[in-house]
Amino acid sequence: MYSKENDQTLWSKFLHGNEQVLSLIYLRHANALFDYGCKMTSDRDLVKDAIQDIFCTLIRNRENLSGTDNIRLYLFKAMKRKLVREIQKAHRLQSVDSESSIGFDLAFLHSFDHTEFELTEQQKTELVAAIDALTERQKEAIYLRFTRGLDYKEISMIMNLNYQSSRALIHRAIAKLRDILSVKSDIFNQTLLILFLRKVKPVV
Repeated sequence: MYSKENDQTLWSKFLHGNEQVLSLIYLRHANALFDYGCKMTSDRDLVKDAIQDIFCTLIRNRENLSGTDNIRLYLFKAMKRKLVREIQKAHRLQSVDSESSIGFDLAFLHSFDHTEFELTEQQKTELVAAIDALTERQKEAIYLRFTRGLDYKEISMIMNLNYQSSRALIHRAIAKLRDILSVKSDIFNQTLLILFLRKVKPVV
């Protein structure tokens, strides 16, 4: 479980030239960054390159960086900006398309076989359909809140929303899932437990 404790101290040491601290920061956050990136694109090499570029940029620009007490937020914001630019460039998207043109794959089904819940194939199909009915922004907000454990303020900063909008986005997503799945036996209760309580181990 990620903790923001000592982030300010670690970042300060990095800014003052401690290379070992940067290695520690990488080890703490690389898997989460990779998992987040793979939700936005299936190009795993692109995600790996983006992570490498982010850390190389940190080294190059260290003298010009400001302090932070939330390294995870700093890196997630950098990852989002980097991948959005690269995906737009690859698909020749205009900047006006912005993030609305970027897909987001929740891919929760991989975890169902590792919980106490055994969903039937029909239930899995219904759940996939319900998740697919969410907007890409709703999917991302759900992921950041319940898989990564970010608070609403952090989500608002990553997704360029105000605080109230980030709360509303997530609440609307949950309400939409509830409406779609409420007529499907007890699948929504099971889904809630998976989304809210399970601890995800990102793909390495």
